[in-house]
Amino acid sequence: MKEIIVKIRNFLLKHCGNKQVCTLIRGLISYEMISYIFFGLGTSVVDYVVFSAITAVGCDELISNVISTICAIIFAYITNKLWVFKSRTSSFSAILREFIKFTNARIVTLIMTEIILLISKMIGGNPYIAKAISMVLTIVLNYIFSKLFIFNKRKGTQNENKETE
Repeated sequence: MKEIIVKIRNFLLKHCGNKQVCTLIRGLISYEMISYIFFGLGTSVVDYVVFSAITAVGCDELISNVISTICAIIFAYITNKLWVFKSRTSSFSAILREFIKFTNARIVTLIMTEIILLISKMIGGNPYIAKAISMVLTIVLNYIFSKLFIFNKRKGTQNENKETE
């Protein structure tokens, strides 16, 4: 899969004359970005299916959202750690710190989603549409948080990643 992505990116870069567009292509057509989108969609499916199922049986959408977010956080952490950002943390303490940072970022987007759902509920809106809108914002924000604060590969985090149990 990685080879296909590289070939497509190289083809586009070869035929691109604009430096700004080339920079955009390098950022958007990368293994990491394609993987994030793929697993982000998977996380969204987990989140939306669990939310819809729990809401359909009569649970309040705010409670359904919390439960579906917990399921999505677990799925997203595993896929982001292993396949998207390829985190090399291996000791229990390093994995726990990484998971806590990941969860804290997700709590921020959970609060945002709860606010969107609450506003939708107050104005008589459709909770499924409100959830879908919040999911788009969540995907973008979660990538930024993951890239900059959780799975970053700066020198300061290399020692943490090399810890042994």
